[in-house]
Amino acid sequence: MKLAIPSFQFRFVPSMGNVLFPGNFHPVGTQAAAAQMLERVGSPETANEENWLIVGGSGGFGSAARAVLGGRFGANTLNVSLDAQPTPESNNKIRKIGSPGFHRNLALERGLEARGTTAGSIIGDAFDPAVRDEVVATVRDSFKGKLNGLVWALAAPRAKDPRTGKVINSALKPVGSPLKVKTFTGRDERRGKEPEVVEMELPVGTPEEAISTIFVMGGGIVRQWVDVLMAADVLAEGFTLYTISYRGNPLNAGMYRDGLIGLAKADLEFETAALDAQLRDRVGGKALAVEGPAVVTEASGGIPGVPFYLANMLDVMGESFEDPLASMQRMFAGHYAEDGLTVDDEGLVRMDDVELQEQFQAELQRRYDESPVGSKFDDALYDGFMKAYAQTRGFEVDGVDYEAEFDTDEVCGLPPSQE
Repeated sequence: MKLAIPSFQFRFVPSMGNVLFPGNFHPVGTQAAAAQMLERVGSPETANEENWLIVGGSGGFGSAARAVLGGRFGANTLNVSLDAQPTPESNNKIRKIGSPGFHRNLALERGLEARGTTAGSIIGDAFDPAVRDEVVATVRDSFKGKLNGLVWALAAPRAKDPRTGKVINSALKPVGSPLKVKTFTGRDERRGKEPEVVEMELPVGTPEEAISTIFVMGGGIVRQWVDVLMAADVLAEGFTLYTISYRGNPLNAGMYRDGLIGLAKADLEFETAALDAQLRDRVGGKALAVEGPAVVTEASGGIPGVPFYLANMLDVMGESFEDPLASMQRMFAGHYAEDGLTVDDEGLVRMDDVELQEQFQAELQRRYDESPVGSKFDDALYDGFMKAYAQTRGFEVDGVDYEAEFDTDEVCGLPPSQE
């Protein structure tokens, strides 16, 4: 089937805090963006023959870590992610071509294998014990039986509890008292509506929602993975675990560090520290929690208030801004350096150190204070954020002709259909 997807379709959802809901994606653009990540990391510095597992490796920090580990440092990589696969028989155009994660994996694996490394994916739910068993079998069969490292970059809004079969949802809510969040509305050229600064109040999370959020985003699932991998004896001497966490900044503390997500991330950091002691004792390894910077990802548009912060941050930081790939390049350069990575007093890897510099945060605070509710949101800020967000869905990618038709089977790597 020939298909053209000329423009990014999305909508703002006022009832959920004017978060962004994407309506489509572009597979050619998604693959091109993934290939460009490998171009950015350059040629492998060494064929170190290490084997790394990335849980959540199809987007954001996970795909960036994979591109850096395999593309720059020559490591073999195995990804675990739950991405919609192409459904060729579907009449729905988007279901027919799958998901951005599928196409990102496809392009990364083609590029990494062309560089001489092994790169594969297991598509499944990280909370499913059967997926962990499949990873163990794959490591034994295709990755020489040992893992040198694991990057935990899972960013799922929900998870199925294998004990009950029940789906557990996380919640984006504050703790203790309601929280007012500032953000912006979408542009509607047909109705002559320009982006406007608005404010919404988020209700307090319940104890039950706190427990659910910790289950989905906390460290318990990471501990289960490491326990299974350790029991299966697939961890190499010196094995390293990195868990991607996020502490946020003063302007979004109510949503993040002081909110339900903060409880989950604190649990993740706690479990990481405990696993550090365990790994040091068992395999001479280590575990480090990585505090990532704020970045534009597929998920970030769906968190109340985050688009407003990111739109301003992209402008304020300018060339100092690090996207996921730049952040992971800097982190793994430190990992492979002789003196290793620098950690703070809590033992955390602070990849948010640039973003949290006083000059940036002071300017962001000033902009917040001088953006009254009801005022017009700056066009350049709006356009800058929307371009960055569209790129996470395969649009606005350099070198892609969005008017051109593509063959849906060919772009998905499938045999030609008999239509």
